[in-house]
Amino acid sequence: MTKRSLAWDALLAALLAALALWLLLTLSRQLPPQLFRPEGLDAWFQADLPRVLANMVDSQSNHYRTKVHPIASILIHPLVAALRALWPGSDLQAAMRFTVLVAVLWVVSFYALCRLLGTGRFVAASFSLLAISSAGFQFWFSVPETFGVGSLTLLWVLLVAALAAHRPVSDRLLIAASIASLSITVTNWVAGLALAVVQRPWRRALAISAIAFAIVALLTVPQRFLYSFAKFFFLGSREEVDYMGLQESGTVLNQLAGMFWHPISLPEVLLAQASEAPKLNWLTVQLSAPGSGSWAGMLALGLWTLLLAAGTHGLLRSPQWHVFGKVLGLTLAAQVVLHLVYGEETFLYAAHFLPLLMALAVFAARSLPGPVAACIALLTAGLAAFNNVAMYETAARLLQHTR
Repeated sequence: MTKRSLAWDALLAALLAALALWLLLTLSRQLPPQLFRPEGLDAWFQADLPRVLANMVDSQSNHYRTKVHPIASILIHPLVAALRALWPGSDLQAAMRFTVLVAVLWVVSFYALCRLLGTGRFVAASFSLLAISSAGFQFWFSVPETFGVGSLTLLWVLLVAALAAHRPVSDRLLIAASIASLSITVTNWVAGLALAVVQRPWRRALAISAIAFAIVALLTVPQRFLYSFAKFFFLGSREEVDYMGLQESGTVLNQLAGMFWHPISLPEVLLAQASEAPKLNWLTVQLSAPGSGSWAGMLALGLWTLLLAAGTHGLLRSPQWHVFGKVLGLTLAAQVVLHLVYGEETFLYAAHFLPLLMALAVFAARSLPGPVAACIALLTAGLAAFNNVAMYETAARLLQHTR
């Protein structure tokens, strides 16, 4: 690839990142301040926004969720503090600036993934626009949460898997990818494990995974002393059993919709039933019908389903990408199995599904003519953006009206 070609790619990626930055800042301004105070707990689709915000900016806040987010505190808090030192602001401003910078890095990384997967610039830009327009991106990169960072680590694993299709990758890079996948969310480690197993003989894969685990476990020791109530993830968490097999999660179809369709086009936003009267409305889409948000959302889902089907076909008929497909398939299958039994609001994990689904959809360009796949992606992006921005405004408006 020539320097001129790289320059064009860098320019396109920068423009896409700038668009994402503008969109997220515009959306986030609609959210009421109460959402980030104690009364906002669970209000945003079951997210713990007040706690995560506090963890991002205050080492003395309760960091007990490190039992499932292994080294999130020791990675995120220093970065937010450094950013705040360079660009002073309130707690919320500092956390949001970090979050949107993660989003910018996500967009650049996804565009790079598309190019590594062999797509042209038009296809890569089109699918990147679809990712930016998605509900998973808009709703989870516009609030201070760990899901955006976790999504980025999954994307990095896919980048290494795609790079491995072009040239051999070192054990060090596999270890780094495994560490990244484990660092923010325990269950995302399946991506790092899948990458190691696919790329190396099982004994070597086991050694790579053991080294990655040991490094992350070692980092939890200083984290335990630096952050109040921080836990050791390798001791497990009995609390997670309480989130398994919940009746509130609905049927298998409700859960599958939350994994494959809601991350792209958000359905009708409803008010969740709370055990106690909350000070702020609780939002949910768990039992909403796919595409119920608007006519645009329904059309977007139809086109998205076509892209997913074409992407699956394109991946299966591309022998040179079968190894990459194994990493993607194992990771996606593990996430599906997990969230069929775990969690009340499946949309809460949309950012984790997003890079996996988008990577699969990109292969539509190998099943359909590239320009056709790109045009379908662009049309889907436009419809999804129209629907999701409207749903975001609805969600913000519902939050404004307390019970």
